[in-house]
Amino acid sequence: MGFQEDWVPKVTREAMCRLLAHAAKVGLANTDECTLRAFFMAAAHDLVDPSPRLQTEWRRFDLLLQNNGLATVIEFKYYMRRRSLGLQGEHIGFKGGPGPKNEAEFKACVEKLRTAAIPGVADRRLILVYERQPNSGSRYSFSQSYQDLTVGTDLADVQALQVDQLEARVLRPCWVESPPPP
Repeated sequence: MGFQEDWVPKVTREAMCRLLAHAAKVGLANTDECTLRAFFMAAAHDLVDPSPRLQTEWRRFDLLLQNNGLATVIEFKYYMRRRSLGLQGEHIGFKGGPGPKNEAEFKACVEKLRTAAIPGVADRRLILVYERQPNSGSRYSFSQSYQDLTVGTDLADVQALQVDQLEARVLRPCWVESPPPP
């Protein structure tokens, strides 16, 4: 797969498949954003030709991927509602559920990608993955928050993916052009 075509959705789909295979062993609730990023990097290594150079935690971004002289910065958001259990297996609450806090974090990430001055970077992406959930009776759900993302003022491209119980949105934010230096 060449770097010029939009390789990000294909690599994201493969990363989701690898994450789910891993989750079959350890449980989906025991996966996180770092797990997704690791499987994304492995998939990029296998699918992008030639194999890209990767750097995690590059400046203020989750991942820098360089290939054929082009650089892409990528942010990852991985949302899931996790049940917390006590030592005897008793239910003690939930962690990481949908709601205003995740929505605000997501919007801040889009804004960071839109406005950051990063000379030499050809592309900026946000990969959002969340667990599709049955209606839990809550007034919030990840699907409610993210399934209807569309191209507009903040987003130049939105691609939806689904692999089993995982939904993804591969997003390209609109860049805010920096004013020329004085």
